Amino acid sequence: MRLYQTRPDKKLWGWFHAIAWPVLFTTLLIPLRQHISPTDVAMLQLVWISWMAQRYGKTLAITSTLVSVLALNWCFVPPYYTLHVHDTRNLISFVVMASLGIFISYLSDRINRQLQKTRNLMSQLRGMYMLAKGLASRSDWPSQCAFAQKLLSRRLRAPVRLYASAVAPEAQAGFCQLQLGKTVVVGWIVLPETLLLPNHNLLHAAQSLLSQSHAALELQHEANKNLLRVESEQQRAMLLRSLSHDLRTPLATIMGASSMLADTSLTLSDEQRQQQALNIYRHSKLLQQHFEKVLELSKAQLADVQLKYSHFSSDDLIAGALARRSELATDIAARLQCPPALELRGDADLLEIALANLLENALKYGTGTIELGCDTALQWQRLELRNHLPPIGTASGNAADAGHGLGIRICETVAALHQGRFSFSLEPTKAVAVLEWPL
Repeated sequence: MRLYQTRPDKKLWGWFHAIAWPVLFTTLLIPLRQHISPTDVAMLQLVWISWMAQRYGKTLAITSTLVSVLALNWCFVPPYYTLHVHDTRNLISFVVMASLGIFISYLSDRINRQLQKTRNLMSQLRGMYMLAKGLASRSDWPSQCAFAQKLLSRRLRAPVRLYASAVAPEAQAGFCQLQLGKTVVVGWIVLPETLLLPNHNLLHAAQSLLSQSHAALELQHEANKNLLRVESEQQRAMLLRSLSHDLRTPLATIMGASSMLADTSLTLSDEQRQQQALNIYRHSKLLQQHFEKVLELSKAQLADVQLKYSHFSSDDLIAGALARRSELATDIAARLQCPPALELRGDADLLEIALANLLENALKYGTGTIELGCDTALQWQRLELRNHLPPIGTASGNAADAGHGLGIRICETVAALHQGRFSFSLEPTKAVAVLEWPL
């Protein structure tokens, strides 16, 4: 297959140049026939032949050479206006001129082919570089295939289709299919057959780069899953430590109150019995809340395989969080200062669980207005909750210093599952919790 081709209109114009211009050029020199020799005319014609070879290739250059020899013989070699040659020296000149013209034509054609090969190779190298750079900046397989399809179509100036699935597309006449993937088929490149040979290097590189990119994505996905498993195990260990801390006080209170009620040697008044029963109920309720949080944390940790991403508004997220704390919803809503509605993306159920725990802690251990902020910037989504704390040393202040426990663990787990981060800062007069995750 030729590495360069001439357009039909350009080719017709080339035939005109090859035939008409040598005749016209030689005819215009007839008035100078007494001042210039046929050799001078031949040298000028060789300049034209060199230009023709460079511009249109060897076929038209050889044609122009033969026409130039005939025109030179017709106009500048006696007897004029005939093709008969009386002097054999002129015949030798014609042979030399024709040989030089043909040699120049072949040499120029070879240079053109080598130049076109070099340009084609440089173009393919640029395409390989752009493809490698573009694939590295995209983090999922469909977007990588879409980018490669657009780039190859532009570089090859022809329709190229990439299929990001192992299922082979339907065969089409005049099109070839290139498989992506070394051991397992992960996609297909479909393009016209005429482009396969001249662009072999680029297409082979595209196959290799796309296959390697898919393998890298699979390895990254597996590494992320392993990292989540490790983090999950670490959080389970932290959960056990947190449970031993958070459950010790209510269990001790329940055991103490129940032992007093069960001790027949103690004489308790009805008021004392009612007080101990109330203690048992309150701390049993606290235990129930702790176990509900444990279930929420377990649900979050079990979601590490596949999150259910969706789009939702911040208002829907707040409403869902309040619904999960229905017994506290009225008190929270009375103190909550909500941000303007904003569209978010993530696992709505897990984010509702995290926000519900933040709001519950803010209500229990804080005072005054609960300020909730929400924004998206620099490809990150952010929930920020602020509330004031009572002074350290008071009963509620001491509780605020030690009562966040499981709620913080839940928020950390939800943030980790979203590839995000959670921070909680406790100051003498205020608490700030920030949950961030990427778009």
